[in-house]
Amino acid sequence: MKKATFLLGLVLAIALCNIAHAQESTTIPYSMVEVAPKFQGDDPGNFARWVFSQVKYPEQAIKEDLGGRVTLQFTVSKDGSVKDVKVLRSVHPVLDAEAVRVISSSPKWEPGMVNDKPVDVRYVFPVIFKTKSTDKSVSSFDLDVRPATFGPSDDIDRTLRSTSNEFTKWVFLNMKYPDEAIKKMIQGKAIATFDILETGDLTNIKIIESAHPLLDAELVRVLEMSPKWNAAMKNGLPVRTTYTFPFHFVLR
Repeated sequence: MKKATFLLGLVLAIALCNIAHAQESTTIPYSMVEVAPKFQGDDPGNFARWVFSQVKYPEQAIKEDLGGRVTLQFTVSKDGSVKDVKVLRSVHPVLDAEAVRVISSSPKWEPGMVNDKPVDVRYVFPVIFKTKSTDKSVSSFDLDVRPATFGPSDDIDRTLRSTSNEFTKWVFLNMKYPDEAIKKMIQGKAIATFDILETGDLTNIKIIESAHPLLDAELVRVLEMSPKWNAAMKNGLPVRTTYTFPFHFVLR
């Protein structure tokens, strides 16, 4: 039987701001939470390792040599349970189902906190399924990638939380709410993904959850203007990474 492996990564959701988000729900995006949820200790990699230990590569996927990135969204609730698991970016039904199964079976977390009170916190988490025939150069947990950071700083060890806030502010300052969308009172959340190249340039910008064609186009326009990032690093060398970025268009 052909063996298969998969690589797990964690991409944290980025939101526009507390005001815009509060109008949609009481769930807090990771970048805005004061005390992040914890899974079986302080190591952020614990959840990825747990997921890795639980996933069973589907027999059909092995036979058909199926692989790819399944991007999931889920919420760590106030009581620490995982809820609202859904697929944002599909690869294949059998891989999607396995990723959802594992995330849905997660043990309880320590909940996130805002103002010393537990809150619902939303995550975006990609599971990358790779068969050895499609990628023999990468095995599970072979990558030790630190997050890319936004802006001119050379400090690549800044936390993803502060990076998310900085980039979100830049997007907000450059966003122009489309006139037609204002006239028609069009609102909603658009979710984009993009790659950060070794050079720090953004590429491969895609909308994976549409709000409206007008809003989607404006988000893509702004992302295409992004200044260079400091690339993520592996073994002291820059590497390509992928980000998922949700943006809430809200008229007040």
